[in-house]
Amino acid sequence: MNFTAKLFFCVRRFAKIISVLCCFFILLGCSNPFELEENKVSFDGYKFSTKLNRDKVDDRSFSLVVRRANRSLSGAREAGRYEATKFCIKNFGTSDIAWVLSPDDNNVVLTGKVLELSGRCDI
Repeated sequence: MNFTAKLFFCVRRFAKIISVLCCFFILLGCSNPFELEENKVSFDGYKFSTKLNRDKVDDRSFSLVVRRANRSLSGAREAGRYEATKFCIKNFGTSDIAWVLSPDDNNVVLTGKVLELSGRCDI
């Protein structure tokens, strides 16, 4: 390879790297692609992480985990209710839930820092 061909190869490679980095920083400036915080709703001043698992036998039944619920139990209860309602509306078109472990139940306690709820979308 002659000097001109090597130089052209290096310039092309440098241009590709710069264009990829520019695209990355533009996207990073628009939103945080690693954690979409703007889509989370805060309850009692905190944003809770939730995970809802659909039952394999009955697709209307679910179990729900609210993490870091020790920050605010009332906020964690409302975050769980919110996620369950979203799930039922999205999948079955109803906001009615027959709770097994309800967020309104005074006997619901934290397991470590986790609040566990469960219920069934009532059609």
